[in-house]
Amino acid sequence: MEEFLPMNTPSEDQLRTVRQKLIERGAELRERIDRARGDLGRVREPLPRDSSDAAIAMENDEVLQAIEQSASGELRNIERALQRLEVGTFALCEKCGAEIDAERLGAVPYATHCRHCARDS
Repeated sequence: MEEFLPMNTPSEDQLRTVRQKLIERGAELRERIDRARGDLGRVREPLPRDSSDAAIAMENDEVLQAIEQSASGELRNIERALQRLEVGTFALCEKCGAEIDAERLGAVPYATHCRHCARDS
């Protein structure tokens, strides 16, 4: 994942940049989810008669399901971060209210807890 802008007290320009990056990442994830679901939509086809081919098909479906679940989880986090940006709580820890440090937000732009609270969770 592309690294996001670190910030202490975010400026309007920094917030716009982070917002845009989150939106772009969300679009990538939606596309990934759609592709995985499209491929999983073919699950309705009967499994191949050959047991090794059937095992490969089932394994592929499990991988697609894992990709879809992972992307859906990250997309939920991104949507939540965008909501936090809108209400002005983006860089604040949801547990203690402290500012989430720039390095953490740079690595995980949808972080909801400061390092201390994340460690305690």
